[in-house]
Amino acid sequence: MKRKGFTLIELMIVVVIIGILAAIAIPRFTKASMKSKVSEPKNVLKHIYETALVYYQNYGTYPQASPWGGIWFFNNATTKNTNWQTPPGFKIDRPTGYPRFTYLFWSWNNHFRAYAWGWSPDSYDAQMRKINDLSITEEGVIRGGTFMTH
Repeated sequence: MKRKGFTLIELMIVVVIIGILAAIAIPRFTKASMKSKVSEPKNVLKHIYETALVYYQNYGTYPQASPWGGIWFFNNATTKNTNWQTPPGFKIDRPTGYPRFTYLFWSWNNHFRAYAWGWSPDSYDAQMRKINDLSITEEGVIRGGTFMTH
């Protein structure tokens, strides 16, 4: 009498193959996930840059945190929060969901720079603590956003 079905050996081979495929796929998925998360600060910094240029064209200066210049924090990403504050006349939409990076705008003597950082302990998302800080200059050049090696 012939039985239909799989033997224990065949099932074990299938489980081993699935395990090998998972071991290959999971690290690649994690890295792709981190790369996609880095697109958030790049987009926000670009938006800050464009808004700063429009603000400058309208008012002849960049927004300042005080009469003498200074730093403006949009949010604090150390915890899951949706607080998002912008300087008066400076409309920046916050990222959807919880911002994974802390964003700030620095202005001084009609110069500016915007920053985004997520390194430890500044982001509630532990993966973002492995990303180098990002910044955008007055020329629109974004620096940083690479994975730390240590």
